[in-house]
Amino acid sequence: MRTLVINPAHGVAGDMLMAALASATQSFEALEALFAPLNAINWCSLDFQAVDRSSLRATHCLVNIQEGAPKLSLAELQSWVKRLLDETTGIHIARKALDLLAAAEGEVHGSSVHLHELASVDTLVDLVGTAYLCARAGIDIVSIMPIGVHFGSLAMAHGQLPLPGPAVLSLLAAANLRVVAAPGEESVTPTGAALLAALAALFPHGSGDGVITGVGYGAGTRDTPGLANVCQVVLVDDLIDDAALVETVGVVETYLDDVSGELLGNCIQEMLEAGALDAYMTPATGKKSRPGVLLTVLVKPTEMDVMVIRVQRLLGTSGVRFRLQQRRRLVPSFQEVEVEGHRVMVKVTAAGAKPEFEDLRRVAQVLNMSLGELRDRVMGTYRSIGVSNAERA
Repeated sequence: MRTLVINPAHGVAGDMLMAALASATQSFEALEALFAPLNAINWCSLDFQAVDRSSLRATHCLVNIQEGAPKLSLAELQSWVKRLLDETTGIHIARKALDLLAAAEGEVHGSSVHLHELASVDTLVDLVGTAYLCARAGIDIVSIMPIGVHFGSLAMAHGQLPLPGPAVLSLLAAANLRVVAAPGEESVTPTGAALLAALAALFPHGSGDGVITGVGYGAGTRDTPGLANVCQVVLVDDLIDDAALVETVGVVETYLDDVSGELLGNCIQEMLEAGALDAYMTPATGKKSRPGVLLTVLVKPTEMDVMVIRVQRLLGTSGVRFRLQQRRRLVPSFQEVEVEGHRVMVKVTAAGAKPEFEDLRRVAQVLNMSLGELRDRVMGTYRSIGVSNAERA
């Protein structure tokens, strides 16, 4: 399981969160490819810069809006989200954030939704880019730390309004996110709040317990002395599972340098058919520098003696080593995923989830699809099922 830990103690904006995730996952080129359609019509381009914020190195994402880029209505934003993303690349996250943003604006300003400053291409980029990176990272759980919210006054389209903006407060309150209040300049933008609210709504909440596999710092535009204007994200992979089983297995080994490949291949097959838990060969070099292989067979302890004799008879080797050894095995669960009417089983453990290869190969042949494309579709559907289950819970 992978946990995304977000630390917005100094605030959060959509571009800050996107930059932090891009840094944590090293997905800068993937983002450029994602937004190539916007660059092709001269709407915008992305520029990632390494900057210092109060002596802390961070990544700043500059969304260069081109002259002539249009204002976008809510319907147009929704259309572009659908065009840029699909079920495998985080469309559910971007849609949820946009829906929450529209609902907050409607609550604050009345029944009709006017996005004003948010009706821009950079809002689209922030929502789509962050959603895409969350899907690319393969997160299962989200942990959002207390949000640093600054209070004051800010000039907006409706005039001088209290800070934080009403839409920001509406989003954070509806999502039941914890805040830490202090006076100061704007620290949380509507897109940043909408993305946090969407992640809180779509993913189970939990604490990261495992090993850190990615860290990113997304920088805001301001460089305030004595305050690192950054949003921090951490990816934590949980490798501990209560469903792990510690068991004893028999290990049978022998070194071979005078057996043909045909006999070795047949031996592996016969070992597995005879009930071996696993059987494999490792290239090795023996006496007189002769190249050969180390044959290893894993069996149940009660079958070890029988397997030793079987190996000797099949291969004609006089010396075979055997021992008892412990192993820790994650007990999997299975989730059925359907792609164009064909079923693929996904094996799920604490170490992650992956489709069963034989199912992939069978369905890929039927659909005339590459294994990689089918795997991505299966995992996208699998994550969507997880999101739906979390919403029902």
